Amino acid sequence: MAEMNELHFETIDKNKDAMLQRNKLKFLEDRIATLEKTLESHAKILARFQMTEGEQSWVILFGVMDLTAILLIHRIE
Repeated sequence: MAEMNELHFETIDKNKDAMLQRNKLKFLEDRIATLEKTLESHAKILARFQMTEGEQSWVILFGVMDLTAILLIHRIE
């Protein structure tokens, strides 16, 4: 078996660090994609309720937004 010297350990550490950074980036990209989908759904909800008038529609709107925010938080955790 080949003897491991300092260069081998440095290469292994660099590879581990690069893999960790790639995993972090992928995780953040997934979270951003989730947030984008959530924003799109909120935009659709706002567009639907924009045509309606009255206080009742705003109460429903905020209830839907609160529920969506709660579901998003649970998905991210």
